[in-house]
Amino acid sequence: MTIAAGLLATGCSANSVGGAADVTPTPPVPATGRDGLTQLPLSAYGTSDKDDDLLFRTEKALIVRCMKGQGHHSYAGRNMHRIEARTDEDKKAANPVGAWGYIGRATAGQRGFHVGLKMPTGGTGVSGRTAKDDEACSTEAKKQLPALTNTDGWKLTQTLYRQSLQVAVADRRVIAARERWSACMTTAGHPAQDPEKLAAGPWKTAKPTAGEIAAATAAESCTRSSDLAAIYFAALSGYQRRLIAAHVPALTDYQKRVRDLTDKATRLLAESPAI
Repeated sequence: MTIAAGLLATGCSANSVGGAADVTPTPPVPATGRDGLTQLPLSAYGTSDKDDDLLFRTEKALIVRCMKGQGHHSYAGRNMHRIEARTDEDKKAANPVGAWGYIGRATAGQRGFHVGLKMPTGGTGVSGRTAKDDEACSTEAKKQLPALTNTDGWKLTQTLYRQSLQVAVADRRVIAARERWSACMTTAGHPAQDPEKLAAGPWKTAKPTAGEIAAATAAESCTRSSDLAAIYFAALSGYQRRLIAAHVPALTDYQKRVRDLTDKATRLLAESPAI
């Protein structure tokens, strides 16, 4: 699954995707920023959360099997981690901030702008011969299960995301919604022009302060009252559908490569020891 909200937009205008994308009169509001991103049309091209989990477990199993074959019989891959949202709360806070505003009342009230995923702790590092063998086994596992990153299909999806993001931000309906959001924030006592800049801080404290909670809560409320999130994701989806229509053969081929990779991962995992 490709989530590219943080990518810099380059080299595209509204005209390049056929003008303004359609937006329904009352577009639905994603429950969270993560939901909005994962439900975008382009997110269908690439690996899903389920696929990513399969690929991680398979690579880990291959490395464990290789390491045991090298004589490291107690090796269990505890030094390997996947950064992911496990709890419902973490899922809601995984990607809540972007050009669409701040989504999630509970997240705003509890975490403020202290959001995102953290690296798991408590893993066991490796050193010496174990580290050398671990590196060799990792290299071998990647040969058996090569990543799609930097393939032509992957690059195309990234390019199309960048293009859709740029035209969506420049869409007149999105601009109007952001102006409403900004006016609402000023009225609420937290003047701000840009949702992403507001979320970026400075919020340097270890835990969110009362002021940060207040600003985040105001941003969430203003996002709803301005319809910013609903309009933004509806416009972005419309632009992405047009871009997809112009690249069907290449995207279809990329989908096949994803299926081939996950099918291979399923076979390799079945041949590897349970972990």
